[in-house]
Amino acid sequence: MKENIVISADRLGKRYHRLLRSARHRSLRDALAAGVGALVQGGHQRAVYDTFWALQDASFQIARGENIGIIGPNGAGKSTLLKILSRIVTPTVGYARVTGRVGALLEVGTGFHWELTGRENTFLYGAILGMSRAEIARKYDAIVDFSEMADFMNTPVKRYSSGMFVRLAFAVAAHLNPDILLLDEVLAVGDLAYQRKCLDFARDLERSGSTILFVSHNMFSIRIM
Repeated sequence: MKENIVISADRLGKRYHRLLRSARHRSLRDALAAGVGALVQGGHQRAVYDTFWALQDASFQIARGENIGIIGPNGAGKSTLLKILSRIVTPTVGYARVTGRVGALLEVGTGFHWELTGRENTFLYGAILGMSRAEIARKYDAIVDFSEMADFMNTPVKRYSSGMFVRLAFAVAAHLNPDILLLDEVLAVGDLAYQRKCLDFARDLERSGSTILFVSHNMFSIRIM
């Protein structure tokens, strides 16, 4: 069975620093007051941080061809898990092993540059996912057709709605022909017709032997996936 495992996680954890108090001052008066306070009390006011675990002690294995849903409330670490599996962030502890070509649709805007056009971001995001420029160029027309975004490909994505982001990002990830597809609940921001189109595509991938990992806070979304 081990040779059939494509995703393996062992005691994964991700810890972040959280700012509790900033050393910055909003005005000259605040800065002067802080300076006087430092003279009286000694030392300088510094930023204060604590730490929190966005994900802790996650261990599991997923076999080739499985369609797995993970459900949890906001803040449970679902998106952090997908970012680790897609190698966007590194875990603080533990390890994750992923075997195969990975396509990922994460938070809206992940992998996109806001000042670039839809066309430019197609090449950028495709490169981040592991496609060569020649491969992206060869698949570009199919990506645009799938995204239904032909009229907006020369528009900077900073003018896109959330739904437009999802359309383009999913189209690029889909044409990676991934062995593993990681899906965040970001699909929920698209319109119903496009959600259905994406789900149908994901099911076609599953039938062809690809592995799908879908995370959501909504049990209904997990069930239809």
